[in-house]
Amino acid sequence: MKYKDIIKSVKCKGKTSINLEKIYPIKPIDLEGVKITYLIDDEEQSLFFESFYANKIIITTKKEVVIDICLGKGYLTEKADNWTNLFITDDLWQGGDGIFSFNIETGEDKFDQENIAKTLFVFGDTFVGNYDRLTEKRYMPQLMPNNTLAYLENNKVDFRINRGELGQVLAYYNMKEEDKYQGYLPKNLVSYNCLAPVKPYLSSYYPKSLEITFDLSTKRKITHIEIENYFDEDSPELSKRGLKEITLFGSNDNTNWEKIDEFKLRKANKDNLVQALKINKTYRHFKILVNPINGLGNYNDQSFQEGLFGFNKIRFYNEKDYYKDILANANSILIKEAEHAWIWLQDGVVIGNNLYFLPLNIASDHTQVEGMQFKVLGVSMFKTPIINQEIVPEKSIQKKAPVFAKDKTSTYFYGAGIFANTIQAKALNPDGYIYIYGYKTTNFLRELIVSRVKEDRFEYFDDWEYFDGVGYSKNILDSKPLLPHVSCEMSVSEILEGRFKGKYIAVFTYDVNTKYVSFAISDSLTGPFSKPQKIYITPEQS
Repeated sequence: MKYKDIIKSVKCKGKTSINLEKIYPIKPIDLEGVKITYLIDDEEQSLFFESFYANKIIITTKKEVVIDICLGKGYLTEKADNWTNLFITDDLWQGGDGIFSFNIETGEDKFDQENIAKTLFVFGDTFVGNYDRLTEKRYMPQLMPNNTLAYLENNKVDFRINRGELGQVLAYYNMKEEDKYQGYLPKNLVSYNCLAPVKPYLSSYYPKSLEITFDLSTKRKITHIEIENYFDEDSPELSKRGLKEITLFGSNDNTNWEKIDEFKLRKANKDNLVQALKINKTYRHFKILVNPINGLGNYNDQSFQEGLFGFNKIRFYNEKDYYKDILANANSILIKEAEHAWIWLQDGVVIGNNLYFLPLNIASDHTQVEGMQFKVLGVSMFKTPIINQEIVPEKSIQKKAPVFAKDKTSTYFYGAGIFANTIQAKALNPDGYIYIYGYKTTNFLRELIVSRVKEDRFEYFDDWEYFDGVGYSKNILDSKPLLPHVSCEMSVSEILEGRFKGKYIAVFTYDVNTKYVSFAISDSLTGPFSKPQKIYITPEQS
């Protein structure tokens, strides 16, 4: 159909309700003495860029009239059966929850590419098994690996299921075992704005030596360090576990260490938790060396000889900015226990000859209601090489991604959608930045937020900037909402032709779990976006 084509012609008098087969952009009807109400299901719609989107119209008129309902300017959705049929298979791969696609030949990332390059699909939770061809009933057991792959080439899809040494079905991507551990761990020292309270760090009992190291991912200038010594408000006596005398070292290769200085730390109390240490040095690695003797390296005394050494937090600053992309380790740990944890995929991006993902880290939580017995631990980054136009998951590098946070009222997550505004991606107006979208959640309302980083610094999270509504901030909590009612899976794309050419379209499920696919339009990657407009009703939920 094209603009002004007649969708339906209706003769009416009084109040007439007209149902349409789908949501259409409708050219406004302006007739004297006739009232028109445009609805999607039973929700009244307002004008959206010169058209009303509706699948139902109510016409009220005192005189008999014939009204032509005509197609307006806008977008009309249709089922793409040719694509649907590509994913219907009699193979062991029986369907995936979530799908992410990537041009792994060139990294081009836009609509309607001239040549359909070899395309990678990465799926989330996947059904693997067989079924009865007559009844379509699944045969047991049905397996569900956390993720699978497929490649599209020459209009054929080659589904891939990962297998172990014994032929067992496995996911291609999994959390690092180290990231599944919880306890009094050194990583807690550099966990900030966490979704849930984290424990402090504690050494083992009476360690023979004690070193805590910090890898800042790249060389960083550090003006000062803040340390929160060990403190437990419920048991102030335990502040004697706190560190007393430390020696600080710096290194750029994690092998050759230079002594920076010796420091004496105060014993913490509720009115005096934080102590600043002036540094003014540039290193990638830092090491704290602690004397492991009770009373010298900690505040144990004759009345309290416990043999534990610990502290609550450490922050590395360059003036007002503090770094969060830090890997902490120690040669002595009190306890670590593995949780049942896994990943949920978010969006990814091709940069150079690597595919990057930013999946959520998920763990079981049996305190939640049935069907929702999980919790979000955070976000990770997976970097996977592309070799001979295929990814090599077994060569992936993984690290924690501090692109989530919580304040008093909201949570912030990044990685839901990624737009590469780069030459490699063939953006219309490349600026060399990768724009990473996420969502701020407040009382179950999800709002779109955005950050950016130069493509060659994508791996370095302390170089990420968060859009605050005017400019960019280094503080994730300054993220300014751009668009309400978005979902966890969404995209922002460049419009290449038509009346909105050069603008950007966000596509998402309205309020996460509804049956409505929606979109919004913006002049820029940072908004402001138009109001959300529902455009498609998923038949599975209708």
